Amino acid sequence: MRPLRPLGVLVVGTEEPELKGYRVRLRVVEEYDVALLAESSEDAKARAEADIRGGGDFEAIQDSWPEEIVSVKAVAVERYPDLE
Repeated sequence: MRPLRPLGVLVVGTEEPELKGYRVRLRVVEEYDVALLAESSEDAKARAEADIRGGGDFEAIQDSWPEEIVSVKAVAVERYPDLE
């Protein structure tokens, strides 16, 4: 049996990879519990959804607290040279 000999030399680079700037659009789905006054459960759903879609000035929602992030998905990515 012949002794094993190295066949070549593996050169390991010590140079770090070059990082480039990217802008990533994320779609984040969150669940919230909200409290509000309404005439019925259907009215409560409609008022809560309208308040959230309307932005930060809630008319119907009187209290809210985050439950959890349900999903996160990167939906678009493009180069962003301003970070380089």
